[in-house]
Amino acid sequence: MNILFLDQFSDPGGAQLCLMDLMPEIVRRGWRPRIMAPGAGELVRWSGRAGIPVDPMPLRAYSNGRKAVRDFLRFSVDGPRMVAAVRRVIRRERVDLVYVNGPRVLPAMVGVRCPMVFHAHSRVRAGYARRLVEWTLRTGNATVIAASRYIAENHLPVLGSRKVQVIYNGIGDFEGPARRFHRRPVRVGIVGRIAVEKGQMDFVRAARQIAETGGDVEFFVYGERLFAGAGYDAQVRALALNAPVTFCGWTNDVAEALQRMEILAVPSGPDEAATRVVMEAFSAGTPVVAYRSGGIPELVEHGRTGILTETPDFAALANSIRILIGDPGLMERLSAAGRKEWQQRFRVEPFRKGVCDLIQNWARSATSMRRG
Repeated sequence: MNILFLDQFSDPGGAQLCLMDLMPEIVRRGWRPRIMAPGAGELVRWSGRAGIPVDPMPLRAYSNGRKAVRDFLRFSVDGPRMVAAVRRVIRRERVDLVYVNGPRVLPAMVGVRCPMVFHAHSRVRAGYARRLVEWTLRTGNATVIAASRYIAENHLPVLGSRKVQVIYNGIGDFEGPARRFHRRPVRVGIVGRIAVEKGQMDFVRAARQIAETGGDVEFFVYGERLFAGAGYDAQVRALALNAPVTFCGWTNDVAEALQRMEILAVPSGPDEAATRVVMEAFSAGTPVVAYRSGGIPELVEHGRTGILTETPDFAALANSIRILIGDPGLMERLSAAGRKEWQQRFRVEPFRKGVCDLIQNWARSATSMRRG
């Protein structure tokens, strides 16, 4: 089976890492993958090293989150070029199924008579973008993989339960040396691209509040600005001046970063589906403090596998971090329970199998319908 994977980014965000995680099982089943993505980021470089063919996607950079007027004007030009490019590859490579890995490239499938799987990693906000996604899915031969129930609720009214399936992301084994939670200073970190929805501003505010009341604590920000404008990044760094916050830049070794910290903070906003970094922390045995937002409560059971703050604000975040700092025994229990949760729910092998089984069943169903 020839499968074309369309991605809206080639820089390594969570959706792109999921796509890379899938490829070993895709290849093992004897399928022939091909990737289309804009730019020359890590996804494109990784594909080249893995021997997976790549075609360029004629799509420029856009604002992340809420779109500006110039973004819509750009897309009015890029959209038709993208549709034409995708159709050329589908015809040339005799593609059997298209796997769409982001809503921005979903319009490329308008009017294309080819089975389609849409992997929904985030919740599309109401408005023009939401209507475009709904219309494309409704008129296309599509099924949806939702990264959480929270995301599935976005698509159930459009497609119904038969064509929407929840498959949580899967993570490899991040276990390192035995964890120790009595050492000082306590190291608290946040991992992910620097963007409003990831909550670095609240993380820095919480760090400043904790530092003002004393305590042997260090704070670390792992990540860089990828898909967003420079304004938020600059605000976060300005707020961190004269605070015990170290910016470590982007890391491709998340396991090592998580092993270096005693607490992971996840102050993400309501657009989060089922953020990978929570599962990665579970795998590494790193206790998690997170906001009760988006799909995060589907991953974290408060008091057992992590701490969910009472409210989604920096004061509550700081208070929850203080509670953990003062209770090494609780950190040890959360570490062990999180590790067990990863083993039972979030290993990469069931994720690969679930997605590939769905692809196989949907491809068979679509073929039968065409023959019928």
